[in-house]
Amino acid sequence: MAYPSTSGSPYVRVPHGADPSPYGPAAPTPKGRKGPLILLLSGVALCVIAGIAIIVSALSLTRTAGALQPIVADGTSTVRLDAQEVYGLYGNGSSDCAVTAADGTELEVTRPSSSITVNDRQLFGMIAPTSSGEYTITCSTLLVSGDVYFGPLVGAQDIGRMVFGVIASIAMLVLGIPLTIGGIIWLVVRNSHNKRALQAQAVYPTAGTGL
Repeated sequence: MAYPSTSGSPYVRVPHGADPSPYGPAAPTPKGRKGPLILLLSGVALCVIAGIAIIVSALSLTRTAGALQPIVADGTSTVRLDAQEVYGLYGNGSSDCAVTAADGTELEVTRPSSSITVNDRQLFGMIAPTSSGEYTITCSTLLVSGDVYFGPLVGAQDIGRMVFGVIASIAMLVLGIPLTIGGIIWLVVRNSHNKRALQAQAVYPTAGTGL
């Protein structure tokens, strides 16, 4: 039953849509930043790990290529070999080499079973000395402009690890960059929400609470 609003009447009509609560509208509550920070830090961590992996792979490849030393492509060179180590002969001119120890013993030069290229030079022979000492390497090369390099053996597994490292690093970057951007955006939005919530609480300090 409705009662008319008159002066002196204890019943006052409340306008439609008005908040009857004497405490005002409920102020928004500030939210924690744990979620955005976890997302942001996860993305940054992936990017940092990916960057380190790329640097390590590049340094490993550079160090391997830098360890190769040129020897005479048509003639004899003297090198020192260590026992239990495996060495490689690399070239780009269809070379053939023979390796001889100081006592005249000829070492076997093994042909690689797979094609491996380091610093634009293809591996064409592998050497595994049984004793350390000075050795002579005598090579003959078909092409006049061909050259021969000698150094540590770089196998297919080494190349595979380098390639896998690069691919894994790229994958981590592809995942880490969006996570980092998403974390930054989420954190900015969350900070903006919390700022508005604190401002609203300052206007309505008792909003949503009883006496």
